[in-house]
Amino acid sequence: MTTETETVLDAEQRAAERRLFEIYGLSYTERFVDAVGTSIRVVEVAGDPSKTPVLLLHGIAAVTAAAVPLIPAFDGAPVIAIDWPGHGLSGPYHFDKHTDLRAFAVEIIDAVMAGVAVPFDIVAHSLGGQFALYYCLTRQERVQRLVLLGAPGAAFAELKPPASMRLLAFPGFGAGILARVVPLDQYRSNSALTLGRGTVDPWPVELVEVGWFASQRRAFAETLPGLFSAIASVFGVRRTAVITHAELATITIPVLLVWGSDDVFMSPETGRPSWSRMPRAQLVELDANHAPWLNKPAEAEAAVRSFLA
Repeated sequence: MTTETETVLDAEQRAAERRLFEIYGLSYTERFVDAVGTSIRVVEVAGDPSKTPVLLLHGIAAVTAAAVPLIPAFDGAPVIAIDWPGHGLSGPYHFDKHTDLRAFAVEIIDAVMAGVAVPFDIVAHSLGGQFALYYCLTRQERVQRLVLLGAPGAAFAELKPPASMRLLAFPGFGAGILARVVPLDQYRSNSALTLGRGTVDPWPVELVEVGWFASQRRAFAETLPGLFSAIASVFGVRRTAVITHAELATITIPVLLVWGSDDVFMSPETGRPSWSRMPRAQLVELDANHAPWLNKPAEAEAAVRSFLA
């Protein structure tokens, strides 16, 4: 049951999100889809119907709002963005260490993109990139091009998860941390743990506010500890989350990696043994961290725009 507090939070989240979209001359509609036993919120930005639609996938503990500054790089294509369960305004999902993350990602994307013209492009950040790669292993014929922003979650075997990620996967500890409500300034500072120091500072406050409001919803606290646990343990990434080199070699669509040399999760060079297995992969390495389009907006936009042209 939705409480009065949650209703207010949801309204504040939507208001901040709409202000952010307006800054970039954009507006959106929303719809909800039932998948994996919960409610999935979908944000859509109308565009030129003659252009290939772009599916936009955010990362763990993040929101679509973080990628709004990159939408102009899609050159007027229709945009469909997913709030993963427990994120944004989607419902909760109870993960555990045995959750089949590949089937989970495929079911959600299939449900959201049912009825959308195919093939479509995918632009994905972090965990969104991990889920996008899972989808390409199963539904490659539906995807025209794939853009991976930053290290793609735990998809590559070379990832050594930082201590913060391993601790959040620890039973009880992660739930306690993620259930705490922190002030907006502290939430902004905490972003440095995953995006790099100062990454969000030059950007509109709404880019941070949307995630802050979302992090206070019950669905976030109920979902995120289990999701971290499904991906990793205190000892490292779970074997079932990793995509093998042989599997990556079967992804033959064009893939663009826009990756920061200082990515807190893994550098492009460290991940090379994995991403280089995709036969049509190309790397654009920037002097950036885990959200390269926020650190180097002009360079990232140019790379994505050219690739999707």
